[in-house]
Parts: sequence; C-alpha cells; structure tokens
Amino acid sequence: MLSIPEYAAVFSAVAGISLTTIVLLQLRHMEKHRNVEISMKLFEWAESERLRKAFRWIEEKFQFEDYEKYKAQEASFEASDYPYEVAAYFEQVGFLVQKKFVDLDVIDDRLGSYVVSNLKKLGPWIMALRKEKTDKTFGEHFQKLYERTTEYLRKR
Repeated sequence: MLSIPEYAAVFSAVAGISLTTIVLLQLRHMEKHRNVEISMKLFEWAESERLRKAFRWIEEKFQFEDYEKYKAQEASFEASDYPYEVAAYFEQVGFLVQKKFVDLDVIDDRLGSYVVSNLKKLGPWIMALRKEKTDKTFGEHFQKLYERTTEYLRKR
C-alpha cells in the first residue's frame, strides 16, 4: 500500500505530464494560428491594387531578352518598378517559407501556379540583374520557392 507522500509523488507526476501535454497542444495551436495569420497577410498583400497591377503587367507586357535591351526600353515607371515589386513579393514569401514561418502547402494552394509562372517570366531578368549588380543573392528566396513549389507540385 502507498503512503501519502508516495500518492503525492504519483499525483504530481501525472499532473506534470498532463500540464506538459496541454502546453504542447497550446503551442501547436499557436503555431497554426501564426501560420494562418502570416498567410492571410501575404494573400492580402497580393490582392492590393498596386501588386495586382504589377502581376497583370508582368503577365501581359513584360518581355526580357537581355539586360542591354531591357535598360534601353526602361523608360516608363511600370517597366522599371513592376518587375521589382513582383520579385520582392515572392522573395518575401520564399523567405517566410524557408524560415518555416508559413507552410509551403498553404502557399502552394493559393500561389503555386503564380510562383511558377512569374519565375519563368522573371527568371532571366533576375539572373541578368544578379550579374549586372554583382549580387548573387538577388531573388534567391524566390528561386528557392520556385524549386520547392515545382517539387511539391510534382509530388502531388
């Protein structure tokens, strides 16, 4: 038969395990909540009028053959700023996915096809800018997001 101190020790151990389980469940819930919150902010940003115009302009009008031709035609604000805006958006998304602040499957579900189509359009431009500005990191998170997204899509 157990004594009172032994019962207290068993009760304390059970209470500690129960409390640890509850805390872990709460932390998991908080992580999901953070993931949803970040995802919603990204999707809200993508729906802003300015970024929607940039996406549409890239899709319909952006052409890139080489950096010299691009610089020569870069007279309008749209031609100079929209590619940077779209690349910056996907760079941010890629960073958040890489750092595990948001899950790839959440991003892929809403943005997967856009990641693929936009990097196909902007990829040569990004590579040319890396070379021109001697910045090997320009667009790296966007490129890694593209690679992870295409792999994810292939597996699905």
